Formats: sequence, structure tokens, C-alpha cells
Amino acid sequence: MAKEAPPQPTSSKATTDNKKPHTKLPLLTKNQKISKRPLLHAPIASPRTSSSTPKIIYVSASSPFISVVKRVRTYLDAIEARAAGKLSLEGGDQRLLKGIERGVNSAGGNGEGKRDEEVLIKGTGKAIEKVVRLAAWWGGQSDVRVVVRTGSVGAIDDVIQEEGEGGEEESRVRRVSCLEVGIRLR
Repeated sequence: MAKEAPPQPTSSKATTDNKKPHTKLPLLTKNQKISKRPLLHAPIASPRTSSSTPKIIYVSASSPFISVVKRVRTYLDAIEARAAGKLSLEGGDQRLLKGIERGVNSAGGNGEGKRDEEVLIKGTGKAIEKVVRLAAWWGGQSDVRVVVRTGSVGAIDDVIQEEGEGGEEESRVRRVSCLEVGIRLR
């Protein structure tokens, strides 16, 4: 009574073949050093820029907690002001009231109108802990919705030859984990 090995599922192999195989970076020789470049990211947008511009706040491990909270609140206030639209005192009280009513109706009262903009907080490496704490704090606020997403970012490293060798410089890309928190008004 010999026991047979359980049959291997064929469907799991098909799903793993779709992924690109992970290749390790080559080892460095004794006369090589790595010089890390800063991560590439878009310039910081002004709070009053258009709704099509992404509002991204990059957090480092040394970023003050309250400063990031105030920066996010500034972006959210500008989003709400943009959703309300322009109001003019010219034309009397009736025109002003109609403008306010139009702004309330266009926003839908539930965030379906122009208020669908999102403020993003991003952090990598040691800053992920701070981003998680910020997400927890914003999750406790009643006027916002919080969405947490994970991802990875390509970081470029330069491989430098030490003085004795006249070799060429090379660059290589490594993947760094990233945490992104999206904050929207309700």
C-alpha cells in the first residue's frame, strides 16, 4: 500500500507564470559603493490650483505630525471653497441666496459633485509608520473618508567605482514599498 503524492493543481501554476519573475540585483565587488538618489516625485501643488492637479503631500520620518494635518486641512478647505463656487454680493440678497442654493445642489450634499477631489499623503520606508498614524487620525474625523493603498516605487541607485579602478558608472533600479492615504470630503 504505497501512498501516492497528492496531485498538483494546474491552475496555480498558470497564475504564477503571469507574474514577472523577481530577479535579484547583482552583488557588488569590493571596490564598488552605492550612492542613493532621492526619490523622484511631482512638484508640490498650491492649495488653490485647479481640481485636475493632484494634491500630494510627501511625508518623511521627520515630518511634524501637526504640520501634515494642517497642510491636508488647507487642501480640503480649498476643495470645499472651489465646490461652493463664486458668490457675489452684487444683485441683492435674492441673487446671493440663489447662488448658495445652486452650490449646495451641485455638491449634492453627499460629496457627489465637484468635491470628489482627493488629497494624497505618501510615505516610503521609515515614514510608513507616520503615514499609518496620520491615516488613523484622519479616520477618526467625521467630515472625511479615508482610503489606504499600498504600492511600490522605483528608486535609482548609482554604483560608483572606488578610486583605484577606472570602470564606468552604472545605475540600477530597486523597488521601495510605498503607503498612500487618500482623504476626501464626505
